[in-house]
Amino acid sequence: MTVRLDEMTWLEVKEALKKPHAILLPLGSTEQHGPHLPLNIDSFWATYVAEETARWVTDHHKNISIFVAPTIHYTEVSCHKMFPGTVGVKADTLLRMIEDIVRSFIEQGFNKIILCNSHLENNCIIEAALRTVDSEFPNAGLYGVDLVALGLDVRLTLTRAGSEGMGHALEAETSMALAMQPHNVKLDRATSGKRILPLSEKYLGASGMDKSKGLIYCSGISGWEKTGIMGNPTLATKEEGERIVEATRDHLADIIMQLLRQEG
Repeated sequence: MTVRLDEMTWLEVKEALKKPHAILLPLGSTEQHGPHLPLNIDSFWATYVAEETARWVTDHHKNISIFVAPTIHYTEVSCHKMFPGTVGVKADTLLRMIEDIVRSFIEQGFNKIILCNSHLENNCIIEAALRTVDSEFPNAGLYGVDLVALGLDVRLTLTRAGSEGMGHALEAETSMALAMQPHNVKLDRATSGKRILPLSEKYLGASGMDKSKGLIYCSGISGWEKTGIMGNPTLATKEEGERIVEATRDHLADIIMQLLRQEG
């Protein structure tokens, strides 16, 4: 049976809910990813990993139901709005939308609701939404997963540019696109951009996005406005992408199984 919620009948959902279960809600974006990658990169990644993980878990554990809800494609993308095709919603709109969807899951009888995010700017909004709903339904089992951080140890060993190869439309993301949707990658159009940080890497990390260094928000990263790229994506390979996707899937599957074992 399919793992996609929107491909199931209500009778199939009702039956599947009788088993130990979890529902995955992918979140991405519709935004520019340089001249070589499609607008769907974040959404495609979140959807692909969620579905691959759901199939892997249910193939190995027949007594478990894993649902994958329809992906949220429109999110907060204002920093990229100068590029054609970038379409999103305001942060407070996304916040309310997440809250309403999660409440609906709870009212329908779903538990272990796991939001799987691949667009960095969504993280704080997801946390705020889940905290609000959790205060209303403290036993619902709500979780937010940053897919960019899953498998990070593997990604760092594979990415030839190291931390500088992480980030928007760079080596790691381009490699994953080559593995997941090679027909939409135009590597011959890839060009190098640059990342000018307003503070040193001591506080922002080499990628400029490392929140473990002290700063939780930083504006003023520049140098990428013409190309939409903050570094060099040309080092990307399909093989690197396949291993990154696999590591991300394995970590997400481990999270799901740890949560479901609590019911045993």
